[in-house]
Amino acid sequence: PNPTISGGNITSNDKGTGSFISHITDLDPNTKYYVKAYATNSVGTAYGLEVNFTTNAIVVPIVTTVEVASPGLTSAVSGGTITTDGGASVTAKGVCWSTTANPTPLLPTKTDEGSGTESFTSNLTGLLPNTTYYYRAYATNSKGIGYGAEHPFTTASIVTPSVTTTPVTSP
Repeated sequence: PNPTISGGNITSNDKGTGSFISHITDLDPNTKYYVKAYATNSVGTAYGLEVNFTTNAIVVPIVTTVEVASPGLTSAVSGGTITTDGGASVTAKGVCWSTTANPTPLLPTKTDEGSGTESFTSNLTGLLPNTTYYYRAYATNSKGIGYGAEHPFTTASIVTPSVTTTPVTSP
């Protein structure tokens, strides 16, 4: 409480009179801060009313899973959209899958689509034909791993070819 310009944490705006907006940066998450506007002239410094606010806590990213549309014999295409980074940089994102529910990116069956909050497309490869898989998008920040909804899909089946024998006729 009771911040002053001698505390070292100040912003500096244009000179003169009138309204101004200060952008306060490099704040810690889930922390209460006290703020006062100030103006300084040759006579001294005057302060406005003190206000306080608490920064948001960091949470895991919120991500949605893109549903597989047409799985092949050994591959499928999915992806994700990151709705929010949770208050910290997204350091990894992709899709993870398994033949059992609740896959995680700790499994080797995952894609790594880099970092950042851009939407992404993932190619799921190395799948077995006629097998049910469970998959979900994931995004990681300093708080942990956020997951999109889990969905199942079944890869295509190998179709046995049909052969028709035509009787041989002699000329």
